[in-house]
Amino acid sequence: MTSIPSFVPSDGAPGERDAFEYMRPIGPRTLCVATPSERRAWDSSPDFPVRAGRAYTGGFSRKCQDYAERFYHGSWCILDPCHGFMWPEEVIRRPHDRCLYRPETQPLTAGQLNAHARRRKLDDYDAVIALGGRRFILLIEEVFPGKRVRAPLAGVGGIGEMMRTLNDAMAAGERL
Repeated sequence: MTSIPSFVPSDGAPGERDAFEYMRPIGPRTLCVATPSERRAWDSSPDFPVRAGRAYTGGFSRKCQDYAERFYHGSWCILDPCHGFMWPEEVIRRPHDRCLYRPETQPLTAGQLNAHARRRKLDDYDAVIALGGRRFILLIEEVFPGKRVRAPLAGVGGIGEMMRTLNDAMAAGERL
């Protein structure tokens, strides 16, 4: 079995290329963005570094990531409030306590996330799927102005109902 190499995102330095730049598929593409959670791997374990795909351990975030992996394998990321858009294989080197919805924790702003998305060429995607609740959907729409943003969980109800909807879609093998 081949191990997945550990990639570190580019910090945007001139001439520096993102490790994933060469892995982009050709043709119409959809990016799926999963919401993070306030529960994180480093809350229960001091082991670092940790891959972004394993960093957020809250039930709803994990369910969104499972759905994204199932239906958008290779073109999904998680929105980390400290580091921005991260592919699941990318590494978080140090713990942080930032939360997207608590300004006192100083999460990245919509403007900073927009700049980060452009630097990572995520604005090259044709459509964006926002997997999260209402505030997350609004943030993704602000970060990707002019892009078609689909929010399959919009109007579904609370977190429990959204998780049930994701479970049903995965059991049926059908995208929302």
